[in-house]
Amino acid sequence: MKENKYFKYFILLLGLDLLALFYGISTLSISTDEAKIYFDSKGSLYYISHFGTFIFGQNDFGLRMPFVIIHILSCILLYLLAKKYNKTEKDVFFSLFLFILLPGSVASALLVNEASYVIFLSLAILCAYEYEKKIVFFLLLLFAFFVDKSFIVLFLTFFFFGIYKRDIFLFSFSFFLFLSCVFFYGFDVGGKPKGYFLDTLGIFSLCFSPLIFVYFFYVIYRLAFKKNKNLLWFLISTTFIFCSLLSLRQKLSLEDFLPFCVICTPLLIKALMQSYRVRLPEFRSKYKILIRLSVLFLVIFYLLILGNHILYFFIKDPKLHFAYNYHIAKELSIKLKKEGINEVHVTSPALQKRLRFYGIKNSSKLYLKDGLKNKNLKTIGIKLGKHKINYQLSYEKSF
Repeated sequence: MKENKYFKYFILLLGLDLLALFYGISTLSISTDEAKIYFDSKGSLYYISHFGTFIFGQNDFGLRMPFVIIHILSCILLYLLAKKYNKTEKDVFFSLFLFILLPGSVASALLVNEASYVIFLSLAILCAYEYEKKIVFFLLLLFAFFVDKSFIVLFLTFFFFGIYKRDIFLFSFSFFLFLSCVFFYGFDVGGKPKGYFLDTLGIFSLCFSPLIFVYFFYVIYRLAFKKNKNLLWFLISTTFIFCSLLSLRQKLSLEDFLPFCVICTPLLIKALMQSYRVRLPEFRSKYKILIRLSVLFLVIFYLLILGNHILYFFIKDPKLHFAYNYHIAKELSIKLKKEGINEVHVTSPALQKRLRFYGIKNSSKLYLKDGLKNKNLKTIGIKLGKHKINYQLSYEKSF
């Protein structure tokens, strides 16, 4: 009966998350980096995004829907993985709830990025191992090598885990994939040593929210002294230590590392609930405060990411908004089309490419510049909260 109850909650949670992500998509424009991926690259993101626009049309929903679908599939896999780590259906539900609310998970679902399919494939590999589907596990692990260089961390994790479990084939196979990844994709450790450790901690903190990140670090430390260590602990500790050590020397692309940390929620919930339940009710107040504050901050961050437009009412300079590069292009293209303009030359090549996604072609006759430089020219204004971004149109190239 209880299992059926939480399964209903599971479906409801996924449904609400899906609706929230749909709203998030409706507020975003294609960014400069996403436009480069869509028009210029030939990697996996290019084909995924083009498949989405082929099915759903060349718009923001078409661009981002494949990543939303991958996110929902990842939620299902995380639910299955949590069943192997958490004792009760309630804990399994909380593991999924935490995963959905993490800022890193939301970003992977909304943006055109490798993290979405790295999370999905990593969860598939972990599930295959935990459910003892050995053939599927090794095939997926081999497949991961051809998908993305980010999986070098996963190979290193299974190498250490294989040594811990004294599984000769596992650590040999993982070490072979790790070395192959280094030689095939390359691994730059050159240049002068520079300290980016604090930057790395800051990005980890933003990915998890500060309270969850502190607890994340605590779980790594606490379980390090336990005799029985599970696979998820090896994954998050290897990822965090590997990333931290490298950041002492060079700036890292943290999207290569963070996906392996956000899937650790079953372990975080397991450690939390074990500490919570061994204490008598009168000694649980500190844990209750921690849990409530963590959930409160996560919900606030979740809502701010999805409804980030509201922040424009509170900041002085719209360019300081963390998602500024994901706004304006769609709104500007809509205004231009209302004026009957389907071709315009923009002084910014980045904005030109973004407008191209929405059907605004390059022109050799009509020019668009930002700002109010001539009151006699046609002006198009874009509202961002209390701010107004103005653009002017002219048939003269220099104006």
